[in-house]
Amino acid sequence: MKTILKLTLLCCLFALLSTNANAQDEKKCPFHKHGWQMGDSTQMHDFSCAMENFNMSEFPFCKNKKKYNGHWAGVELGISGYVTPDFDMKFNPQYPYMNMNTARSMTVNLNPFELNVNLYNNKIGFTTGLGFQISNYYFNDNYVMIKDSSTLVAYKVQDSMGNPVTLKVNKMVVSYLNLPLFFEYQTNAYRRLNSFHITLGVIAGVRIGSYTKQVYDNKDESYFLVDDSGNKIASFDVEHHTVKDRGPYHLSPFKLDAAFRIGWSHLNLFGTYSLTKMFQKDQGPELYPFTVGLTLLGW
Repeated sequence: MKTILKLTLLCCLFALLSTNANAQDEKKCPFHKHGWQMGDSTQMHDFSCAMENFNMSEFPFCKNKKKYNGHWAGVELGISGYVTPDFDMKFNPQYPYMNMNTARSMTVNLNPFELNVNLYNNKIGFTTGLGFQISNYYFNDNYVMIKDSSTLVAYKVQDSMGNPVTLKVNKMVVSYLNLPLFFEYQTNAYRRLNSFHITLGVIAGVRIGSYTKQVYDNKDESYFLVDDSGNKIASFDVEHHTVKDRGPYHLSPFKLDAAFRIGWSHLNLFGTYSLTKMFQKDQGPELYPFTVGLTLLGW
């Protein structure tokens, strides 16, 4: 919707500028009373004359800005993951259920609000705002996490014949409300379209939702939760192919991410690394989430 409004604004601005140019230079650049005529030799001359006072810098996105404008607001897409304190993705055999399919694990950030404060010469400034983050963590194996245990545990899924069940989808989704605290340097204080920027800061977040999701091949069938020793812990029925189970799963209620952003013009890259643990102390493995990605649409 915002894109449509911006395009409409561009068209209106173009028409207004053309009309003003025509009115101011009517004697110098006369138009045909009956409009353009195909094959008229003066057509290109009249068009160039009408555009004589047109200034490309008056268009939105190209217009010279008069104050510092940071890089937070927009829509972002990134790859999600988590590492051990040693920055290792080979997890302890004690929690194999955290082995992740990084290629499928994505984060989407929607940052609608931005507040900017100029600190020096409209090139160095402070940026804050508000944003929403949705991180998807896809798992490789057929473990199902238990949300109401004293600590985070997970069990494998078997069918009634004792065969491992292949899950089409097995993932955890975590949502946050984010508050950025950024310091940014820009090379061009007047034109965003031709400006290099680099940003450092932190993003504070509060968890607003989390759930796990599994997609089974067969429904109306009984399944069993089995521990690593092969003991059956519990049984359950699946009435639908897709099973969602909302819960906290011992995730930390708050987070603080170190953030880095760099870019030029419309190409903007970002990265975050959590300074806080993914799970609460002594209730889950010690893991630290990260995200790297790019800005799809910024404003």
